[in-house]
Amino acid sequence: MYPFRPTAAFLSLFMLAGPAMAQTHPMDALTADEIKATAAILRVDPRTKEAAYQLITLKEMPKADVLAWAPGKPLQRMARVTAVAGTKVIEADVNLGSRAITGIVERSGIEAPLTLNEFTNGVDVALQNPEFLAALAKRGITDPKKIYCAPFSAGNYGIREHEGKRLLKVGCFDTSRSTNNLFGWPIERLYALVELREKRVLRVVDDGVVPLAEQDMNFTEEAIKPLRQPRKPVQQAAPNGPNVRIDGGEVSWGNWRFHVRLESRQGTVISLARWNDGGRQRSVLYQGYMSEMFVPYMDADYGWYSRTYFDMGEYGLGLLASPLKSGIDCPAYAVFLKGTLNDDRGEPDERPNAICIFERATGEPAWRHYEIGNQTYEGRPGVELVVRMASQLGNYDYLIDWVFNDAGEIEGRIGATGIDALKGVAAKTMRDPTAKQDTRYGTLVAPGLVAVQHDHFFNYRLDFDVDGPTNTFQKDVYKTLTLPPSSPRRSIYTVSPEKVDREGPVLGTGHEKTMKLRIVNEAAANSMGNPVSYEIVYANHGHLIIDRDDWPARRSAFLQSDMWVTPYDEKQRYAGGDYLFASKAVQGLPEWTKAARAVRNKDIVVWLNIGMHHLTRAEDLPVMPMVWHSFRLRPFNFFDRNPAVDLRTDFAK
Repeated sequence: MYPFRPTAAFLSLFMLAGPAMAQTHPMDALTADEIKATAAILRVDPRTKEAAYQLITLKEMPKADVLAWAPGKPLQRMARVTAVAGTKVIEADVNLGSRAITGIVERSGIEAPLTLNEFTNGVDVALQNPEFLAALAKRGITDPKKIYCAPFSAGNYGIREHEGKRLLKVGCFDTSRSTNNLFGWPIERLYALVELREKRVLRVVDDGVVPLAEQDMNFTEEAIKPLRQPRKPVQQAAPNGPNVRIDGGEVSWGNWRFHVRLESRQGTVISLARWNDGGRQRSVLYQGYMSEMFVPYMDADYGWYSRTYFDMGEYGLGLLASPLKSGIDCPAYAVFLKGTLNDDRGEPDERPNAICIFERATGEPAWRHYEIGNQTYEGRPGVELVVRMASQLGNYDYLIDWVFNDAGEIEGRIGATGIDALKGVAAKTMRDPTAKQDTRYGTLVAPGLVAVQHDHFFNYRLDFDVDGPTNTFQKDVYKTLTLPPSSPRRSIYTVSPEKVDREGPVLGTGHEKTMKLRIVNEAAANSMGNPVSYEIVYANHGHLIIDRDDWPARRSAFLQSDMWVTPYDEKQRYAGGDYLFASKAVQGLPEWTKAARAVRNKDIVVWLNIGMHHLTRAEDLPVMPMVWHSFRLRPFNFFDRNPAVDLRTDFAK
């Protein structure tokens, strides 16, 4: 929700050599030179000469051109830019081949995502405010070097004073006892509301002093002593070398081939995932990435009600990518890729070890059968390929995985760990007289500390191309069939296909019927004559249960359905809309789908929500164990047989 900016010394711990991203593929991310060139071209235009550059990203070639491209063919390299000049947001397209601006639009009444400089500037403004400093001194804090202040996005709640302003709420944490936990000692009930454009504090809110927590909240080995006895190493290895081949951003493993890159907003972008079926390259997923992340906290107090973060639309999953550590975040034999983003001056911002790619043995069979009748056994070990990134969004760390296996499946996984958001309270135990009041919105997890309950919602944009771009969304609905009295059975079930004709929500929040969800190519069939398809194996874990007319619910209206389908539109890239910082209107999927465009036998995009309610607990301290949520894309009559049946028992020498 707010950033940690790694120092050079910190990054040096993670630096490993890895292949550079070369501009030899239409989906390759912009290089450092291309980012510099884009900014230089825009600075010639008076509208963008003094602008701050929120996003300089690849503008992809039209889909038809990408699908028609082959190695050796020329590439049209374009950049898409979001910049800010005063109160205006400027959108520009730049042709890097001709070094020309091909389109530029100035927009008012919206706010672009935050930049890293704005995080720092917002905190600096608060710490230069005499009223805020006096409130800190009232709490015995006179040395700003012994506190960490975090810039929280202020959201939009229809407050007239906030209209037209670019606001952050700044709250602070005592770090005098911190070695690695910046969030363990909240300075509660004190906040500065900062206007970023004017660089001034609009208001200091001080609702009274809460004593700082006394417990040690660090989680270094020194802080956690006594430690367990050391265990013998349990490691994975690839002693004969990798089975994966990486050429720039293109990855080949087994029968899978796909492209990977890092973008500032989406983080990992997977493109052109296809399966080599006997020499035929069969498309499955044109592109997949996380489209939005929404994390609303459930506390009504001043410092907390506005903590309803759109971590991608307000900040950026890739912008806050943290370096992956070899041997912990990824196996020691993993291949690490850097990411190249931009800072707000338009300069390249290199991210070492931003993505890792590795194989792993699952410890489970890919398939097996033991036959008791003739005492035979046949099975093959399960191995999968993982593409991973990590993003540190304030107190939370997220691992975002794309996993490919030999059964033709793709799994999207997101894991959450890090530090609970803690609120300072008076109660030391649940026996104290203030405990009931102090724990209205969370769990007392340590003396003087409540972990506030909250939700996590993740939306994925999945642009399917199952054996080509012409697809249909199909629900296979299970129905109970009552049998006649003459039957020994009383009931069975049948399955009725329901094809979706028009765009919109295709699932409510909670599945009303038992069904299978498939993306079908009605014009292609396997050898049995069944239409080829991919199934979405999916189980949501939580839904947005606040009032739909509440301000955060309006802004996250894409959560009103678990799943949506739309026709492909390259401009419709984010479930909640392009601009979520300080947004107030319903945007994105609910608005686009009002057009009721046809989606049967069309190039379609599926938007999938995963949700979880975090009811906090003592075991989350001082750092949370990892918890994972996922969905799976699984072939369904896409092949003529089990695609993993041809795996061998012996290994390459």
